Amino acid sequence: MKNICEDDDIALLLVKTMDTIKSAKSLMQRGYPMNFKEIDKKYRPIPFWSWNEKLNTDETRRQVEEMDKAGVGGYFMHARGGLLTEYMGEEWFDNIKVAIDEGNTRGMHPWAYDENGWPSGFGGGKVNGLGVEYQQKSLNIEPLSEENQNAENTLAIIGAYRYYYKVNEFYVDVLSRDVVGRFIEEIYAEYEKRAGKRFDGFFTDEPQLTRYDSFPWSFTLPEKFKEKYGYDLLPRLNELFHDEGDFATTRVDYWKLVTELFSENFFRQIYEWCISHGYQFTGHLLYEENLLIAMRANGAAMPHYEYFSIPGMDWLGRPIVDCHTPVAVGSVAAQLGKKQVLSETFACAGHNVSHGELKRIFEWQMVRGVNLLCTHLEGYSIRGLRKRDHPPALFYQQPWWEDTKIFFDAMSRIGMLLSEGEILADTLVIEPQSTAWKLYKGDVGEDASIVQERIMHYNNALLREMKTLEHKHILYHLGDEILMERHGSVFANQLVIGNMKYSRVIVPENLGLLPHTLQLLDEFRRGGGIVTSAHDLAPNPITEENALTYTMRHFEDFDLHYFVNSTDATVSATFTYGNLALDIVTGETYAFSGEHHFAPTESLVLIDTHEPRKKTGAQEKKEPLSLLGEWQLKSATYNSITLDKCDYYFDGELVARDGYVLDILPRINEKRRAVNLKQVYRFRAETIPETLFLCMETPAIFDITLNGTQISKETCGEFIDRSFQLLDILPALRLGENELRITSTIRQSDSTYLHHEKAWLSPIMKNSLSYDMEIEPVYIVGDFGAKLEGEMVKTEADSYRILHYPVICELPKTVRAEALDASGYPEFAGTLTLSRTFYIENTNLFVNLYGVGLNSIHLAINGQEVGAKMFAPYSIDISPYLKKGENRFELRILNNLRNMQGPHHMNTGENSKISPASFFRETNVFSHGENQSEGTHEVLPHYNEKISLVYFGLRDVFLK
Repeated sequence: MKNICEDDDIALLLVKTMDTIKSAKSLMQRGYPMNFKEIDKKYRPIPFWSWNEKLNTDETRRQVEEMDKAGVGGYFMHARGGLLTEYMGEEWFDNIKVAIDEGNTRGMHPWAYDENGWPSGFGGGKVNGLGVEYQQKSLNIEPLSEENQNAENTLAIIGAYRYYYKVNEFYVDVLSRDVVGRFIEEIYAEYEKRAGKRFDGFFTDEPQLTRYDSFPWSFTLPEKFKEKYGYDLLPRLNELFHDEGDFATTRVDYWKLVTELFSENFFRQIYEWCISHGYQFTGHLLYEENLLIAMRANGAAMPHYEYFSIPGMDWLGRPIVDCHTPVAVGSVAAQLGKKQVLSETFACAGHNVSHGELKRIFEWQMVRGVNLLCTHLEGYSIRGLRKRDHPPALFYQQPWWEDTKIFFDAMSRIGMLLSEGEILADTLVIEPQSTAWKLYKGDVGEDASIVQERIMHYNNALLREMKTLEHKHILYHLGDEILMERHGSVFANQLVIGNMKYSRVIVPENLGLLPHTLQLLDEFRRGGGIVTSAHDLAPNPITEENALTYTMRHFEDFDLHYFVNSTDATVSATFTYGNLALDIVTGETYAFSGEHHFAPTESLVLIDTHEPRKKTGAQEKKEPLSLLGEWQLKSATYNSITLDKCDYYFDGELVARDGYVLDILPRINEKRRAVNLKQVYRFRAETIPETLFLCMETPAIFDITLNGTQISKETCGEFIDRSFQLLDILPALRLGENELRITSTIRQSDSTYLHHEKAWLSPIMKNSLSYDMEIEPVYIVGDFGAKLEGEMVKTEADSYRILHYPVICELPKTVRAEALDASGYPEFAGTLTLSRTFYIENTNLFVNLYGVGLNSIHLAINGQEVGAKMFAPYSIDISPYLKKGENRFELRILNNLRNMQGPHHMNTGENSKISPASFFRETNVFSHGENQSEGTHEVLPHYNEKISLVYFGLRDVFLK
């Protein structure tokens, strides 16, 4: 099949131009001032919807409705760890069809995810299970010896070394066209057969050449190498690992071929199958962030983006660091006429991530090229191990879920405008990936770290050019050498890549570019094109404030200017262009004076209709009103305390006194037999509340007593998640010490034990791991106050450590707004409504609706709704709602799952990157060293016996 992008550049350019004009007209024809309120669902978030439980069609339908109400535009139906329905079986496709039907009815966009877990390609074990020729291989080196000179898998013996391949039985050879073709047959074609063409397309996740191993290998590689270059690779394998012979040529030839085979055989083959069958194709690569890791995982990242309908990337955790990924993927999309660029983001940020932080993470990407949000992760359930799947949970289980549409509206509105506007970048920066190819010689050997440092030197030189351009607000793209070979040309004094034309080219520090690149640059110079550096370019006069990152889009009748403050500092700036500002939450526009004061992580969208700015008039200075202090507690959802330590016994013998609950299941599983388990929890009660429940997952498999009284397993409802069942324990509660006993016989099926063993060997198997029976912390839930005994010791990132002996106490009548945790809600996950009377003489006031350990604050004054805040700017002018004298304020505060769900025992308190391993005390399947095996029971270095919580309450000032 012909390459669509290669043969139809002109058609794509015309389509793109017409779409831009139509979009601009559709925006403008709604009347002036412009109406940006309507957001088509194709611009709205497409979350990872983690199918991680026993599926039920009624529940599947209900969850689609939940997403629709929250402003979600579609969903990736994603098989993941915890799945108890057979992957690709009858029940699986029953739910696929229901999800598609419900989504289509609502005008949403259902997508399939092409794997059970990740990385994509092994077809849930069907493809790699076909034998060694289908399995992933890597090229390795070892000193030659008598023992290994006739060993299997030997490729060549050169000098004192043996060159051989290793086989990874758990993954596939992505360089082989036949292997990838089989993957298409097993998954893609089966979806078409069973679900038809009623869904949008497929997501592929982190396909990879290698993860950490040295060099990728395939049985097809020597033949393809000889065919392409005319010489044999095997006699020159030493040049990949040693600076011998013409090593630079051999390495560049090797890596260029590997990159092209991956691109052609995996991405292009799947992309063209999708297009020819009426589907779209999206997803992202593994490790794109720098030249070194992008090479090891992908050969080069940018060439593969061509073969996505919607190119994508991912970003894990809260930190944002200098890297070229969003610019790279956005550049290819612009060059090849792809309107949308997706990012799978927010994984590992932890339950306590605020929406201000979420906005910061995503806008840092949007201003650099991304415009479509894939939230990670919406769990079908958070029962058992599912609750630890790279949190945060970003679904109905979170207390703030009812407000998430505020956030989704804002991000989708910006994404819509960035997608539809014309991109006017005039500067191209060449990405020197071929320099990394020349330098790299594996991850073993005495000088491996030195070589890696040299590669990162050139990577950092690229980043310096990019950073300088960003500080000068110069719009630019990255140029990949393989894509320039496919789509590059020179027209007069412009270097053309697909749809984009550049009059200025920057060549960062490198060790030599590919011949075709040099030829293009020579022709470009001779035609009058400018080859320069970021340092020598004049800044864009849009603003002098270089702390702001900037991009713009051109429409038929207006220009859009977008500025993002990704820092923790307040920034004041004046702007040359823009007569209107856009409220990204509501879509309203208002007159803009030319100056703006950015709060930390705040952004600004300006509209320039090329008309004079209207005078806005001097605003009267308003005084702040502090909301700190004592408030009446008007109402609260159920409070909770977490019990994660108990005495536990196996077959009647004490294993641990006050032991950590998550140690129990790994210790039972290693026995590979049924174990009679008894758990004894203790907590204290200073009062008898009106309601009290034990909250458990799968209570039916346990026998439960409180203070010797049998507890009925008839549920009284659910809490947080549909699998968290409430059992009435109030009749058995007594003042003082209470003892909760839970017993059961725990065993896994033989297939689960086998999967568990494989998961110790391969992260691929770990990603789809599930258990038949699980042991989890339990919760005491109800209408009560709670306290934890001991001294609070402050730790990092607004967190503290304390002894964990929970006490039920009187439901508080008043609370301190700045210390809600210490006011009776230390492990709370829900909504608090507070009330307070302020006596006010000066009604010219504003408030900051800002806090820590929470996500949303609603304010009402004198019975009138004032507004809600989830992200900056947090300030609200309350003057219109005030009267002199007595004013009644009401706050509704929604927090998150962090203090209830943890992780509770990290030495550092609150971490910026959270994984399943963060929750455990001992070595286990989710966290172990390379040479560790089951049964070691080593305490992990991050673990602390005391409990770690985050502060929960309002703040008057921003905290870094």
